Amino acid sequence: MSSGAAHWALTHINDWTWLVADYRAWLITLATAAGFAAPLLGAARNRRRAPAPSVIIRGGAMALGFSAAAVTVCSLLHFSDLRWLAPSERTTAHLAAPGGIFSFARPMVTVVNSIAGVPVEFRAAQVSVHTAIACAFLALAAFFVAAVTWRRARRADIRQIVQEEIRRSTATYAREP
Repeated sequence: MSSGAAHWALTHINDWTWLVADYRAWLITLATAAGFAAPLLGAARNRRRAPAPSVIIRGGAMALGFSAAAVTVCSLLHFSDLRWLAPSERTTAHLAAPGGIFSFARPMVTVVNSIAGVPVEFRAAQVSVHTAIACAFLALAAFFVAAVTWRRARRADIRQIVQEEIRRSTATYAREP
């Protein structure tokens, strides 16, 4: 592969990953809705009964988990991108003093702010990492829900297959004279 083709591919991948990171709420919402709707649409398309609620929940949880994980990865790929910040925030930043158990660092933060301005990339990285952490926890929670419902959804799938086979076999024997 020539370097021109690699540059073109990386540029387009960069644009797509930023699009995912920028429209993360829409992506996660639409993917989750599609995950909930997929079992229902599949049953309707094949003219079967509606799937069990656990199957629908499992589908939505898996879609939520994978979309949140994708947003996490895309957010980390753009960790110091200035597009995370509004144009008015793209000036030299100052560190905010931590609270809670890290309040011992307040004097250090005051000294750092008085000596030198913090690069604006630090604030962009902070916003990116906070987004990535929130989406990672969302993905973990979704995968936990999927794991909890997995066994019940699998049993519901098997039950539905058995009922369809019984219905087919009784319909076949009822037609024979």
